[in-house]
Amino acid sequence: MRLPGLIYESLPTAYAAIGAFALGLSSIDTREWRAAATFSIGIVALVAALTLELRRRGCRAMRRRYSGEPIPPPAIVVRSPRR
Repeated sequence: MRLPGLIYESLPTAYAAIGAFALGLSSIDTREWRAAATFSIGIVALVAALTLELRRRGCRAMRRRYSGEPIPPPAIVVRSPRR
């Protein structure tokens, strides 16, 4: 499934916002089980945002480094037999 560019680029920001909101909500909430649930959701969302951003950064750096041309194999050194 392909997403439009604007949605694709805004996913890490959306995940980070959801994570920050959930972490803030977990500190305000007084019920123990709901605070634990929102804290867990917040941590998962922040990790997802960070993972997406770092994977994209690595992929973009690799694309800049390799322009799509095939990488030549290493040179084979042929040694003459010793006598």
